[in-house]
Amino acid sequence: MATTANTASSGAASSATAAAAATAAASSSSKNGNNGTASSTTATATASAAAAAAVGQKPPIFNPISRWEEPLELPSLTLFDVHRRPRQVNNDPNARVRIPLKVLGPEFHCPVCLGYMKKTSIVMECLHRFCGECIQKCLRLGKKECPSCRIHIPSRRSLRPDPNFDDLINNIYGDIDALEDYEEKEIENLNKAKNMNNAYAESRKRGIMQQAIHRKKKTQGGKEKAAPTSGVKRKSPGGATASGPSGPTIVGLEESTLIEYVVRRHPQETLVDRLDREYLRTSRDLPMHILKKFLGQKLSYQPYSHFQV
Repeated sequence: MATTANTASSGAASSATAAAAATAAASSSSKNGNNGTASSTTATATASAAAAAAVGQKPPIFNPISRWEEPLELPSLTLFDVHRRPRQVNNDPNARVRIPLKVLGPEFHCPVCLGYMKKTSIVMECLHRFCGECIQKCLRLGKKECPSCRIHIPSRRSLRPDPNFDDLINNIYGDIDALEDYEEKEIENLNKAKNMNNAYAESRKRGIMQQAIHRKKKTQGGKEKAAPTSGVKRKSPGGATASGPSGPTIVGLEESTLIEYVVRRHPQETLVDRLDREYLRTSRDLPMHILKKFLGQKLSYQPYSHFQV
């Protein structure tokens, strides 16, 4: 009994001593709070270690850099590695993983034409896939290298057809031609809804309509060639007037408001150089002083009123 009492009293004394040491360490750390985060962290770790030693447990190892009590189980592992939970193993043989087609879309598109791969060919040097026509055209017209990784391709013998990949695309997307037509219609409807490319579409429609109108006028003019044309009176060499047939008129041809002429330097001119481009096309209502001013700017000659055109 005496031995048991002495052991208990010694254990209580040691626990009291450890608690006093922990309190002293905590008070010293609070007094020296201005020394930085490392001193406070060390004091906290010391207090926790003293408390664990008082209870009889093994003191934990904490990260001295962190502000928190982060245990370091192994030096080569991070906190994520220590606390992460492994993914559950799926033992169901009928389980399937669903991946959206938008994620797999770039894998089935040719990097050259940006369309779905057709008659897929694979490059044996780098195992990149392309459309058969695209990669052969690249090797025939461009450099003999892979369009994706720029690795050298000796010849077209390095290409191999990949029918399995074509079958995979057909099983996923079905008819590629119908899919491309559907996508083009969707893009066209989207552009119409957002008022995109309307200017190009409208100008294209107007051009087609004008061509159709001119084509109709030309056909009508060709039919009217057999009809008698009105004559124009003109003087004969003897002084009498005579009417002769005029030339055929072109229906639908409007008179242009532009005039075209060539401005050349006079052979005796020595003060100015000749124009780089002697051909000019301007409005027929252009005043002459504007033309002289233009020539003065082009030829760097002042005053431009000295020009004689």
